[in-house]
Amino acid sequence: MIARIAFLAFPGLTLLDLVGVYDALRRIAAMGIDPDVSVRIIGTKATILDDTGVAILPDAVYEDLRPYDLLIVPGGSGTRAMMADAQCLEYLKGWKGGSPIASVCTGALLLGAAGHLKGKRATTHHLALDALKPYCKEVVSDQRIVEDGLVTTAAGVTSSLDLGLYIVERWWGVQARERIADVMAYRGYDPT
Repeated sequence: MIARIAFLAFPGLTLLDLVGVYDALRRIAAMGIDPDVSVRIIGTKATILDDTGVAILPDAVYEDLRPYDLLIVPGGSGTRAMMADAQCLEYLKGWKGGSPIASVCTGALLLGAAGHLKGKRATTHHLALDALKPYCKEVVSDQRIVEDGLVTTAAGVTSSLDLGLYIVERWWGVQARERIADVMAYRGYDPT
């Protein structure tokens, strides 16, 4: 069961990477699909500026991840700096095994640098596929969403919408995905 969902926010993230998934998942409780589901944004700082300068105020800074059931890591130009940030990598390494973790776009590079993609198939933004190779078993370039065990990676920035609905379907079923997609008026996701 997924009840507590965390998003990692860091300087230089691409806001759509976060918001596309967030929008679908926040609706799970709001629409009465599962009222116990909560969604929080955990930052590496108290104020996060995305890659265009938009300020995000996270719910917490480096909050303990143990109570969470799902962690989602967005991408953006800031991933490269975060790959060299020891505190961020140790934080991500602390994500518990046996619980799902997901990334959007170059967030996969952070998952890889933290060791979560070892022996896994994964995808990322098409311009970062070569950078992903050292971190995983196989880089997948022809799928928008790749799930390997409890690790799910989504390709480019617009795949964040697909990932949000994919996660809804994976954990709450087709009807939940259809209800949320209808409210979002999003018809791009095709689970086949």
